[in-house]
Amino acid sequence: MNLSSRTVLLPSIVLLIGAIFGTTATNAFAADDPFKNKVEIDTDVDNKNTCDESGEGFNQGLCVVTDNLETGTFTMQGEKNKISIDVEGENHNDCDEKGDGDNESDCIITSNRGIGEINILDESP
Repeated sequence: MNLSSRTVLLPSIVLLIGAIFGTTATNAFAADDPFKNKVEIDTDVDNKNTCDESGEGFNQGLCVVTDNLETGTFTMQGEKNKISIDVEGENHNDCDEKGDGDNESDCIITSNRGIGEINILDESP
C-alpha cells in the first residue's frame, strides 16, 4: 500500500466511525422518550402589594399575597400526546392610608389553583 491509498482510506474510516457513533447517539436519545409525549405548564401571575402611608403616622400595614399552584399526577401512554396548561392571574393589594394616623391595615390575598390528575391512556393493539 503506498502513501496515496492511505491518504484516501484514513478519512473514509474516520467518516465511517463517526457515522456509527452518530447513529448510536441518536438511537439512545430516541430510547429516552420513544412516545414523544410533551407536557407544558406556563404560569404568568402578577402579584403586587402597595401599603403606602402619607402624612403623619406609622406605616404598619400588613400586605401579603400568597399564590399557590399544585398539579396532580400526569399519566400518559401512547404516542405524541401533548398537555398544555396556561395559568394567568393578577393579585393586587392596595392598602394605602392618607392623612394623619397610622396605617394598620391588613391586606391579604390567598390564591390557590389546583390542577387535578390527568390521564391519557391509549393502548396500542
